[in-house]
Amino acid sequence: MIMDGSSQRSLRNWPLIPILVLLFFLATLAAVWHVSRLQSQLIESTAINDARLLSDALAEFRTLYTSEVVKTAKQYGLEVTHDYASKEGAIPLPSTLSMLLGKKLGEHNLGGETALYSPYPFPWRRAQGGLRDQYREAAWQFLSQNPDKPFYQFIEQDGHKRLRYATADVMRPACVACHNSHPDTPKNDWKNGDLRGVLEVDLSLDKIIAQTQSDLKGTTAIFGAIALLGVIGIGSVISRLRRSSLDLQQRVEERTTELADKAKELERSNHELSQFAYVTSHDLKAPLRAIANLSQWIEEDLEECLTTDTRKQMTLLRGRVHRMEALIEGILEYSRVGRVSVDVSEVDVTALLAETIETLAPPAAFHVDIGPGMPVLNAARVRLSQVFANLIGNAIKYRERDDGHIQISVTDEGDFHRFSIADDGPGIPEAFHEKVFQIFQTLQARDTLESTGVGLTLVKKIVEEQGGTIELVSREGAGATFHFSWPKQPVINHDI
Repeated sequence: MIMDGSSQRSLRNWPLIPILVLLFFLATLAAVWHVSRLQSQLIESTAINDARLLSDALAEFRTLYTSEVVKTAKQYGLEVTHDYASKEGAIPLPSTLSMLLGKKLGEHNLGGETALYSPYPFPWRRAQGGLRDQYREAAWQFLSQNPDKPFYQFIEQDGHKRLRYATADVMRPACVACHNSHPDTPKNDWKNGDLRGVLEVDLSLDKIIAQTQSDLKGTTAIFGAIALLGVIGIGSVISRLRRSSLDLQQRVEERTTELADKAKELERSNHELSQFAYVTSHDLKAPLRAIANLSQWIEEDLEECLTTDTRKQMTLLRGRVHRMEALIEGILEYSRVGRVSVDVSEVDVTALLAETIETLAPPAAFHVDIGPGMPVLNAARVRLSQVFANLIGNAIKYRERDDGHIQISVTDEGDFHRFSIADDGPGIPEAFHEKVFQIFQTLQARDTLESTGVGLTLVKKIVEEQGGTIELVSREGAGATFHFSWPKQPVINHDI
């Protein structure tokens, strides 16, 4: 029977082979597509970088030519003009020479063109200047608002991809007077910083595309080899998986049987622990109640003989008894969290808070405000009530005056609701922010204020058992805020 079952499982494993092969080929296609996309991005980024370098070089050349050459030439009586070729003792304007240089650089290295234009061309540039197409108009409009940024577009022209890259040509202080005073100027109110023109680099991408494709040929070959090796590897892996599947299944079955036995043992242990906790609680509480009652009876019977100190000692005795009862109950509740299942039901948090506050009965001068947006959720009502009761109860208990204010709010954090309970009490020093969540730890002497030191430990365990977190934000003298997260979908722990 074992051999028959193994044979059937082996046959069932065969469909995995074409599935894995298909997944591998899909992954390979995705990788090829990704490389293709990266190639396009590389081409575009390279073109933008080349255009930027050319544009920056022309702008820097024009600035240097204006400040060093033109200034010196004028001192020696040379004329700076656009028609320098037809005049003796003349040199070209900075813009004219920049365009000549850009043309030569584009032709020899990049297969590109350069242009300098604006809505205010000089008479001799009206044929080439001006905003002659939609791109130039768009570039002028964009650069007028963003002179520090480039404006570029990738276009298709005669079957070839090109980049049009434009930057702002801003009026410089040394050029303002010359432009405003020139007899042929189309505009005589220029100011420093005005956008006087657009420097455009029109770059062909043919060389960049060819170079990139050549560089990626080796990558394509590598992908092909990887695909072939992948198919061979998948076949080998599937063969080994088939050989090991029977052994693995046998080990899983053995482990499952072992875990089932341990689960039964744990269930028995949990049941015994529950019984022990209940019996221990009952057996400890009974004599404590007897001690409290007996002290009350003794005090009543000997009322005339008791001194003031004796009565105080009797009251202190009953306080210790009540503290021990509360401590036993707190430890019992702490042991149940995560071990004993609780019912999950629809909980209106606003109504739950109202019930909790009414049960705690804060002083009349103490105000507890419930913020808007409290959710209605499926939750372990008992556990959520314990958390709110402990946090609100502590804010009421540890106050230095009869009046006070507590603000309860909630925020949505995806899969969780984040509740916040903020008070205006004495606050908690930062050094004790971790200590308050440790069991049996209190910040005040128990003789000063009755406390078991279990409440916040229980709160932390409940919140974390639900998959949430709790944190304290406070400093001494500035109140305290407890934030805790509670899941929108309930976490159910069954009795094991």
